[in-house]
Amino acid sequence: MNSLEAARLTLQEGNYTCVVAKGGKVIFTSRERGVKPLVDCYRQYGQAQAGEDTALADKVIGRAAALLARLMGVRALYARVISQGAMEELNKAGIEAGCETMVEAVRNRAGTGLCPMEQLSRGVEDPEEMLAKAEEFLAGLAEQA
Repeated sequence: MNSLEAARLTLQEGNYTCVVAKGGKVIFTSRERGVKPLVDCYRQYGQAQAGEDTALADKVIGRAAALLARLMGVRALYARVISQGAMEELNKAGIEAGCETMVEAVRNRAGTGLCPMEQLSRGVEDPEEMLAKAEEFLAGLAEQA
């Protein structure tokens, strides 16, 4: 089984929100929402998981998550839902991507507007800059809790 198949199967069967696999083996799972799992995975592994057989399966991938996937060194990706901006970002980076549903943009949880991370990713081209913005956003959420 290749890494993309392992990640996708684990996502579906394990009720996870995010799964990363390398060398056909799952190396990271999360049930947290948003980009937090991607930030956590990057902080845990850096680009150590980067490689030809590194794959990500996630419930929702917006443009911010696509930039973080690039930073992580992901080579293949599956999303239940992906935004058009994310797909463009992944195509530009040469990352193989598949999905169940493509949407114009990821909406916020209330469905009243854009997801905050979609908003934060506007105009951002550098994955490192996106990581810094995501970490700042997550720190703000932690302070509110």
